[in-house]
Amino acid sequence: MTTPALSIIIPTLNEEKYLPTLLTDLSRQTYRDFEVIIVDGHSADRTVAKANLFAHRLPLFKIVTSPVRDVCRQRNLGAGEAQAETLLFLDADNRIAPHFLLGLKYRQEQSKADFFTTWVKAEENSLAPQAADTLINLYMESQKNTPSPFGIEAAFGANRTKFLKLKGFDRSPYEGARLLKRAIAKKMTFAVFKDPTYSYSLRRVRKLGTFNAISRYAVTEIYRLLDLALPKKKAASLYPMNGGNFYETEALRQSFFADLRTKIKFQEQKDRLTALARSFLFAAEESDSQH
Repeated sequence: MTTPALSIIIPTLNEEKYLPTLLTDLSRQTYRDFEVIIVDGHSADRTVAKANLFAHRLPLFKIVTSPVRDVCRQRNLGAGEAQAETLLFLDADNRIAPHFLLGLKYRQEQSKADFFTTWVKAEENSLAPQAADTLINLYMESQKNTPSPFGIEAAFGANRTKFLKLKGFDRSPYEGARLLKRAIAKKMTFAVFKDPTYSYSLRRVRKLGTFNAISRYAVTEIYRLLDLALPKKKAASLYPMNGGNFYETEALRQSFFADLRTKIKFQEQKDRLTALARSFLFAAEESDSQH
């Protein structure tokens, strides 16, 4: 068996809803010289069972179980298991077009970058997500040639030898940027590609609310730019290891309360209409009795 040219590492924790969609996208890639490594953090749902259904649809495939639930350690564990010299870390809720890997391979070979990422595209076409896309992409562009560039770990590429030399990701709310800062200090290179793009999920924003989500990202970025370490309690609150079902449970909870509010509002309207109808009937009865 030949060594693949690309190792794709996907950390998972309770991602039974989203992971099959990404694995379907990977199974449809025009470029086929890759392996997929799922690094699961002891999911309590059917993530692993659903992932195993794709074993025959992907060129090379394996599932590794992480001893701890920690996305950074899961990524690092995947890198240690990888066969290829080029690594690509993807989040389980990403979406990619069939040409994504081929386009990424072309860009990486042209740039010869040690580390790389690519522009993002939100899963929704409404104004707010498109504005967020533009801000994220322009910010990555503005920071890419600085001593401390910004890169999103949701789609993050690396030369395996150099990644391991830097000891991989550390556990922080800006682990990708911290890794890149160490890389630049060691005269390694970083590139941001404008294409191919990938889509990311807005479930975190939907869960937290737009303002709260932006506030959290702003806080972590300020700490990063000032080269300050986040206090442990603040880091835990900004960077929880909740897994995919956290967002789904919250979405169901919000949906339940939205339905409940709707029902209460409908009942209130129904009660008002009933009272109004009774008042008319009562007035009509009084009128008839007077005649």
